[in-house]
Amino acid sequence: MRIYPHWDILHGSDYDAVVPTLLRVRGTEPEELDVGAEVLNAPELLADMDAAVGRLEQAIRAGERIVIYGDYDVDGVTSTALLLDFLQHVGADVVALLPDRYADGYGLRPAGVERAADMGGRLIVTVDNGISAFEALELAAVRGLDVVVVDHHQQLGPLPRATAIVDPNRVDCTYPFDGLAGVGVVFKVVQALSSRFLQGRDRRAYLNGLLDLVALGTVADIMPVTGENRLFIQRGLQVLNRTVRPGLRQLLMIAGFGGRPVDAHGIAFRLGPRLNVAGRLDKPDLALRLLCAKDDAEAAVLADHLHRLNGRRQELQRAGLAEAEALIAPRDLVMDRIVILLGDTWHLGVIGLLASRLAEKHARPAVVCSAGRRDGTYTGSARSIPAYDISAGISACADLLDSYGGHPGAAGFSLAEDTFEAFRVRLLEHAQQHLAEHDLQARLSVDLMLKPLDISVVTLGELHGLQPFGPGNPTPVFGTRACRVRRARTIGRSGEHLKVELRCGELSRSAVWWNKGNAAAALQAGTRVDLAFTLQPDTYSDVDAVQLDIQDMFLS
Repeated sequence: MRIYPHWDILHGSDYDAVVPTLLRVRGTEPEELDVGAEVLNAPELLADMDAAVGRLEQAIRAGERIVIYGDYDVDGVTSTALLLDFLQHVGADVVALLPDRYADGYGLRPAGVERAADMGGRLIVTVDNGISAFEALELAAVRGLDVVVVDHHQQLGPLPRATAIVDPNRVDCTYPFDGLAGVGVVFKVVQALSSRFLQGRDRRAYLNGLLDLVALGTVADIMPVTGENRLFIQRGLQVLNRTVRPGLRQLLMIAGFGGRPVDAHGIAFRLGPRLNVAGRLDKPDLALRLLCAKDDAEAAVLADHLHRLNGRRQELQRAGLAEAEALIAPRDLVMDRIVILLGDTWHLGVIGLLASRLAEKHARPAVVCSAGRRDGTYTGSARSIPAYDISAGISACADLLDSYGGHPGAAGFSLAEDTFEAFRVRLLEHAQQHLAEHDLQARLSVDLMLKPLDISVVTLGELHGLQPFGPGNPTPVFGTRACRVRRARTIGRSGEHLKVELRCGELSRSAVWWNKGNAAAALQAGTRVDLAFTLQPDTYSDVDAVQLDIQDMFLS
């Protein structure tokens, strides 16, 4: 039942108040979380910003067709929607082009350049991709198309050929904050460009109205909730909760937020998956159409379709995870410091989710590849642990890959069938060289052992002032000991989740352990358990109540 052999308890003794103790053990000053406009950096500090703005202004005023080339995840789709919204707002001739995960793969490829040219494009703007699109950008130059790259991924080699490359993770970029999501970088471009077309209150009101999209993309892409991002998410959530976008209104309704405010947790676990599923199981254009919908009727149909697709995604994920676990031999977990799996029929839309679950369960990087394409190409997705930069590992195999890109924690790639074994061997060796045994010990950081009386809606309300949570300001994890199980049962369509009614001290509390329905049999009435958990509102209760989202549990 237990997931983490080691709990690192930051504060296990008595305390006076929850929030001050929490901040103290984290070494966080209250003012670090109370950010304002002072954290914003001038967009002109980004390398190539002047060149990008100048070329875009020229295209807008000359009526040249601009093609936005985005990506199929939430960050890519919100980046596309934001830039499309602005360019349409100022009267540009603009169209959007999103890649198909299966036919096109990640990032701008030569075929994408040809499609942009066929659409009459004179200027291509890549958003949330482009920093590694060498072949495509060379073709664009040959075809006489200018390209402005707006990206946030790491530069893993020389810069490609482009009119401008705006990316805070360029090696030569001195921008003070390198944690922007793709949509955050696009917002910076729009912020700079808007001064050429909008002024005063109109400009401020318009830019503020874009922050719901910025918050969506930033949270869904798991970017740090610090600096500029913290302000973008805080203000973006305010805009999102009163959004005028029909698509977002309908998405909030179908995700269960009718009348309830959404927070960063809601974006990460309810809104984000329903937008992401468009690119996973269908076309990312569905999500873009939802974000750009002009009326509630169209938006309701699209939101319902995405909701149903998300249910199908969950089924595929469950089946794929069972197959993946069956491929892992106990010996592999002893000998290898990275899990690398190949499946014949895994849906490309869920391999990243499988990699994430495997990395979490086995406390080591995980790479999941699918031979699901019929052209002899394998597609892979990787997720990592804090001790290992998976993008560096993938990059070390660049000569064996057709394409690749990503972050230290997540990466994607494609390669030919006949190079897979060489890739597997080299990546195993790279991980062996860069990971030590102690890096593979699953550890859970528990902020505070909570008194039973503090497992309450009062504490939940006090924690609200620390939001938004995410990387750099993680959701607090609490612990408590010797709670008595009153009832345990499975919930979910296939009984995949665990629901537990607990007696903590003198109080009755409800808890959920996602994807751990198989633990129900070990929890008889009267059993006492120690558990680690986060506090969430109980959205299924008619009254204000708190729910424990279990992170780990074992018999006392």
